[in-house]
Amino acid sequence: GAALGGPISKDRVFFFADYEGTRLSEGITRVTTVPTLAEREGDFSQSLFRPPVIPGIGPFPNNQIPPFFQNQVGRNIAHLYPRPNRDDPFANFVSSPELVDDGDQFDTRVDYRGEGFTLTSRYSFADRRMFEPFAGPGFSTVPGFGNDVPRRAQSFVVSTNSQAGSRFLNEARVAWTRVANKVLQENQGESLSNQVGLPELSPNPRDWGMALVTVAGFSPLGHEFNNPQEGKTNHWQFSDTLTWTSGHHLVKFGGEARLLRQQAFRDVQARGLLQFSGLITQNPLADLLLGLPTVTVGATLDNPQDLRGSSYAAFLQDSIELLPTLTLSGGVR
Repeated sequence: GAALGGPISKDRVFFFADYEGTRLSEGITRVTTVPTLAEREGDFSQSLFRPPVIPGIGPFPNNQIPPFFQNQVGRNIAHLYPRPNRDDPFANFVSSPELVDDGDQFDTRVDYRGEGFTLTSRYSFADRRMFEPFAGPGFSTVPGFGNDVPRRAQSFVVSTNSQAGSRFLNEARVAWTRVANKVLQENQGESLSNQVGLPELSPNPRDWGMALVTVAGFSPLGHEFNNPQEGKTNHWQFSDTLTWTSGHHLVKFGGEARLLRQQAFRDVQARGLLQFSGLITQNPLADLLLGLPTVTVGATLDNPQDLRGSSYAAFLQDSIELLPTLTLSGGVR
């Protein structure tokens, strides 16, 4: 971080600026279970999971599902799993991808002082760029399906104080803030669903990625189904206050206006969800290889949010000094 300040011209214009940057990289470790090389080819002869069965008939010969019997999309999804890299059969894969959290922020301020008049302006900016390699509980614990989480905040304020004689003081203020947040699936716009043979439910490339596939006993695959999502909020404030002093009276009156606008979208289930529980063959991975999901979910959304609000206020207040140690105030807003 760094800061700089000082007068531009003596007793007239002053400025201040600061900057702070953050660069963070941290390995995030997850241990999970993925199919063995034999299991994802349909060979369960050495598997510790329950052998698959043909409903109403019995086990597959040699506990192996013949390739011609398998569903090509299910095979493609099974081959998205990384190869095991540990000997523990129920925790046979470990990875430590990097979480990246970078940020930049700065402030600037300029003050002008004249005869009976001051002007102050300030602008602040903060930008954060974060990548989460894992989306969270219930989602994929193998790399490749994380989230990009950019966030940006800005604010700008201008205020003035002006004095007319010894009795009148006017304060005016204009303020604006903007906050923007996003949560985007890793490699947004690349249709991994299409690559394995699944359809994209949305024609909008912002939604493309990989459907969330859950296979009981193994790590889920695919992107978090709550994303992409984005929200932008703009807030304006205008206010003015006039102060008048006369004898033992201090009178203030003025008003303010606030304007709010929020725009957002959240494309929930835009890539779909497939669950394989073993309901058909008594083996969840075999159900996947045969293309027999227990549950499928999908949604096509076109629901942008555009909210607007406003509020207006006026006030009058009088403070009367009754005694040096007693002041009575009353007002209306």
